[in-house]
Amino acid sequence: MLIVYIHGATATAQSFNYIRNSVKGPDLLLEYDSENGFQNNLDAMGKSIAEHSDQALFFIGHSLGGIYALSLAEIFSQRTYGGVTISTPYGGSEVAPFLKYFVPFNKLLKEIGPTSPPIIHAAEIVLSVPWCNLVTTRGSSPWISIPNDGVVTVESQRKHPGFDYINIVANHYEVLMDPETVFIVQARIKQAQSLSLAQLIQQVTEKSLQSVGLLDKDNRYHD
Repeated sequence: MLIVYIHGATATAQSFNYIRNSVKGPDLLLEYDSENGFQNNLDAMGKSIAEHSDQALFFIGHSLGGIYALSLAEIFSQRTYGGVTISTPYGGSEVAPFLKYFVPFNKLLKEIGPTSPPIIHAAEIVLSVPWCNLVTTRGSSPWISIPNDGVVTVESQRKHPGFDYINIVANHYEVLMDPETVFIVQARIKQAQSLSLAQLIQQVTEKSLQSVGLLDKDNRYHD
């Protein structure tokens, strides 16, 4: 199983050094620059993943990286078996619409607001595999009046329906060096590996039954 890491905005893949030190196995570190635009970055990431066409996928994304991870999980749904996002604002950044007036040419601020296309589309994505967001609850931003992790609100981190949410008492960045984060990631990867193995066994069984004429091509049993 290929573990795909996607860092947050303005960060790098080095954000995951602590987690990767404990999570072993083949992985793919995806880098991006938010000034290139969300869709351009998503297309480039998709091409990188497509080069590993024979592997099942598990996504780990931090902050905005979680929005990319969810979008890629939708694109590669046939190969995706789960994901953990960390401090991801599925409801977008509530302060982005305000801040963009101070830096009107900043593409990132235009693409992370609650009504931006990437956030709206992410809210519409439905996955058939386990997916969770680690919700960071410690922090305080002078720009945000409601509970937040120093960067995004707790409410935004819990915005997407249908996902599992696990609270972590850490701020937006400390969470990447929290032992509890590693424990949850490891457990979720094992769960995904079990799902992948179960599907492989089912496929092998169906092919075997088809080869001896007990199952037709539509997986219906013959009398």
